[in-house]
Amino acid sequence: MSIVFFDFETGGVHENRPNIQLAAIAVDCKWNELATFEQKIQFDESAADPEALRINHYDPEVWKRDAKPSSQVAASFATFLKPYCCVEKISKRGTPYYVARLAGHNAASFDGPRLRRMFEECGMFLPAEMFIRDTLQRALWWFYERGSEPKNLRLTGLAEHFGIPADGAHDALADVRLSIAITRAMSQASVSEVAA
Repeated sequence: MSIVFFDFETGGVHENRPNIQLAAIAVDCKWNELATFEQKIQFDESAADPEALRINHYDPEVWKRDAKPSSQVAASFATFLKPYCCVEKISKRGTPYYVARLAGHNAASFDGPRLRRMFEECGMFLPAEMFIRDTLQRALWWFYERGSEPKNLRLTGLAEHFGIPADGAHDALADVRLSIAITRAMSQASVSEVAA
């Protein structure tokens, strides 16, 4: 079984702000990286919050050279997901098909809706489960069950709590790696507690 962690960087937190980068990493059940995906997305700079672009490492020259239209990014991401479509679904006609399992930090309420909207706007099928494993929700429960609180529940705050270097935060691929490392840390701590 595999799971694909993903993350968008955006030109601001409001839903009308553009997506500027999408990244993902597929991992196996032992947290080994199977494959990575990273693509910068073409967008209208005037529709973005300049402060968000600064935080998210936006470089106009890099985007001019590397960014692709949303439709091309969606098509490439769908292709990336295909080898990791391990969740069986049944169509309305009774035909089985498979989709990928997704995860990410604050992805259920932020990145997931953006991903679905991007595919809808491009008129494409998103080969992924609707339910996203959200590392923010997992962290909320993990700390609640232990009667403790982290400094904060942002990726960088959780990384600090678990002693994970947070270099490159606010780059989509770096944030995906942080999400995976934090999830692995919570899983390993839980296993250690059971064994103790």
